[in-house]
Amino acid sequence: MTPQVLICDVSGTPRAWADDQTGACYYARKKVQWEIGSHVKTFLGGHNVKAEQSQIDVMSILGVTGPIFEKEWYDRETIYAERMILYARDRHLCAYCGHVNGVRSLTIDHVQPRSKGGKNTWMNTVTACKSCNVAKADRTPEQAGMLLLYVPYSPTVHEKMVLKNRNILGDQMDFLMTRVPKHSRLWIDYKPN
Repeated sequence: MTPQVLICDVSGTPRAWADDQTGACYYARKKVQWEIGSHVKTFLGGHNVKAEQSQIDVMSILGVTGPIFEKEWYDRETIYAERMILYARDRHLCAYCGHVNGVRSLTIDHVQPRSKGGKNTWMNTVTACKSCNVAKADRTPEQAGMLLLYVPYSPTVHEKMVLKNRNILGDQMDFLMTRVPKHSRLWIDYKPN
């Protein structure tokens, strides 16, 4: 699997994961303001009148200007579109029984049920296995007599980027982890390069 390119705005805030071809397009459109990290791929183009071949070397982390794909993804409050990120945030661990489950056995549970005014936000949702979600039903954990094993939290932009991509290069991970809060669950498995 080809590694993806981390696309940042010019201030260094990560905004999207892109394939190497999209990375090359940022170069071709002269949108790349800075680049760091490792070399991902070289694209070769045509030859000019002097028989020189054009080439674009794509680096693993790019700071670009102008519109950035998927920017609205980071500004969303609801979590349904980020189901896999929620599961990754909670480490596939049921918030009630503590069992680690596969994606097909997991559900999204609203700590404060939607029927009682609960919202679809990061702070009101946790990962739950199907049986615990059914047992909790339309009640709060207190009403259901079920202990919440961990507290939900809103991941930062940097955490979302780590949780979204499963094929992160070492330099990209180091770049992102420098801005992940020290209390994040991501620090459990992180080993700097």
